[in-house]
Amino acid sequence: MVTAVLVTAATNGFGILTKKVTEPSAPLKVTSTVDRVSLSVVFPGVYTMPERMQVDVGGPKAESLRRQWLAAGASHFDEAGLSIGVRLLNRGQRKVRIIGLETVDLVREPPLDGTLVHLPGQGGADVFRIAFDLDEARPVPREVDEKGRVRGPFFLRQEIELSQGDRDTIWVPVAVSRYSVKFRLRMSYLAGEDTSPKHVVLDDGGTPFALTAVNCPRGIRTYRRVYTALTPRWDDFRGRLAQVPDPVGYWRPVQAGLGPCPQDFASKIKQMAQPSG
Repeated sequence: MVTAVLVTAATNGFGILTKKVTEPSAPLKVTSTVDRVSLSVVFPGVYTMPERMQVDVGGPKAESLRRQWLAAGASHFDEAGLSIGVRLLNRGQRKVRIIGLETVDLVREPPLDGTLVHLPGQGGADVFRIAFDLDEARPVPREVDEKGRVRGPFFLRQEIELSQGDRDTIWVPVAVSRYSVKFRLRMSYLAGEDTSPKHVVLDDGGTPFALTAVNCPRGIRTYRRVYTALTPRWDDFRGRLAQVPDPVGYWRPVQAGLGPCPQDFASKIKQMAQPSG
């Protein structure tokens, strides 16, 4: 479906020429993806992994594994947030202004404590300007400065503009410390001189984004079963998943460096910002 737009241009001194051009009814093309660097997930109950399963966190099969686990009921494991990439393309004739981003279909439950598949990431999000704290009663997109500090509501003082043909990618970290959450994002924008905004709903390939806080009653990380591809040194990724004999003792080698549990939103966002600047 297309809509007509009137374009007025000056001619060679002989008057004004007005012509009609067409543009898509939805001039802004928006797609979303999640950070594939970390594959850590948590299942709500006891989940048995195939024996001798090989995992390459940066390989081409990583996305297939991620979707397979999420389809089986798992949620992303929030050690330091989850990055959602929002890709934008203005394919219309007029300038587009992004004026809002909000969470919709937000469902909160207690953190998942079943089976943790722990595959910590080796990198971080790209440069980002917006972040969501999903512990807030009504999460709003917060501005993040160049040093990773969380500021006030992003769209209260600024917008994102795209001229005809412009592309942009916005990385939007989300974090939660008290719940397991499922949600979608809804973006609002204006095209040209329009006063009625258009909306685009974003999700994870047709299903809600899923993220669970670290389960740590009384400050202790607790799971019924843990699988990992790390050796006890924690800096040696071998790629072969193995079940951990002692899920509680699994954390002892790095206990001193884990920090408080749960970790506050500002600390998570600053940690995510470090690799990118």
